[in-house]
Amino acid sequence: MSRLSRSRILTVVAVMLAAWALSAVAALSIGSVSISPATSVQLLASSVAGQPWQDTPAGAILFSVRLPRVLLASLVGAALALAGAVFQSLLRNPLADPYVLGVSSGASMGTILWILCTASAAGQAAGSLVLYARPAAAFAGAAATVAAVYVISGGTDPSGESSQRLLLAGIVMASLLSSINVFLLTGANQADLRGIFYWLIGDLSRPADASIYAVAVMVLAAGILLYMLSNSLNLISSGEEDALTLGVEVPKVKLRAYVLASLVTGAVVSISGPIAYVGLICPHLVRMALGSDNRLLFPAAFLFGAVFTLLADTVARTAVSPAELPVGVITALCGAPLFIYLLRRKGGCW
Repeated sequence: MSRLSRSRILTVVAVMLAAWALSAVAALSIGSVSISPATSVQLLASSVAGQPWQDTPAGAILFSVRLPRVLLASLVGAALALAGAVFQSLLRNPLADPYVLGVSSGASMGTILWILCTASAAGQAAGSLVLYARPAAAFAGAAATVAAVYVISGGTDPSGESSQRLLLAGIVMASLLSSINVFLLTGANQADLRGIFYWLIGDLSRPADASIYAVAVMVLAAGILLYMLSNSLNLISSGEEDALTLGVEVPKVKLRAYVLASLVTGAVVSISGPIAYVGLICPHLVRMALGSDNRLLFPAAFLFGAVFTLLADTVARTAVSPAELPVGVITALCGAPLFIYLLRRKGGCW
C-alpha cells in the first residue's frame, strides 16, 4: 500500500483525463447532424477565446444541445462510479453498487416525492428555492435507504457473511422501493408520466435545470472528502481490528463514507434517474487494471465512470436514430452480464 507513488497517481489521472477528452470530442461530433472532430475542437477553442460561434449551425448544435449533455453524462457517471467504489470498499464485495444496494431507488423515491409535492399549489408558491430542494430530497431518500439496509442486515462485522447480508438486504430494499416508486407515480400528472418513467430507467435527454450547479458542487466536494478518507478505508479493508490498532476511528470513517457516497448518489439521481450498473462496472474494471488501493482507485474510477457513461449515452442517442434510448438501457446491457459473472465467481466476495 505504501509503495504507491504520487507520480503514478498523477500519470493515471492524466491518462484518464486524455481518454475523457477524446471521448468528449467523439460525443460532440457524433449525432443526427455530423460535425467533424476538427470542427468541434475549433468551435470549443473559439468559445474559450471569446470568439462568436452563435451564427454557425454547427456551433448552435454543439453548445446548445451536445456540450451540456456531454458534461451532464460525465458528471453523473463519475459520481456513480465513485459511489460504487466506496460501497465496494466498505463492504469488501465487488457486487456492491448504488443501484444493486437500493440507494439509487431510495434517491428516486425522494425525488418522486419532491415532484409530487412541488406539483401542488403550496409547492409552486414556494418559488425557485424549491428547485434546489430536489437534490436534498434525493439525498434524504438515499441516506434513509442506506440506514434501512444497515438495520435490516443486522449491521456489519469483519466477516464476509455480514457483507453478504448487507448485499441481500440492499437487493430486497431496491425491489421494495421500486414498487413504491411505481405506486407513487399513480399520483403524478398524466402529461408528465411518460417522461418520469424514462427518468426511472435512467435518462439524460431531458435538459438539466439550475439545480445542476448545486449537484456539481456536491459531487466535487464529496469526491475530495472521500479521497481524504481513502487511506483510512484501505486500512479498514485490510481488517477493522488492525485499523483500530493503527489509530483509525473505524465507526466514524465508515459513517462519513456512507453519508458521502449517499450524497453523491442522491445528487446525481435527482437529475438523471437511477442509471444501472455504472457503480458496478467502472470500479471493478479499474480495480482489475490498477489494483485495489483506494488512493488510486477513487480518482481513476471517478474519471473512468465519466468516460463510460459518456460513451454509453452516445450509443443510446445514436443506436436507433432519430429515436433515442435511455442510457440506463445501455448500461444495464453491459452491467447485467458482469453482475452474473461476479456472482458466480467465488460467490461474489473478495
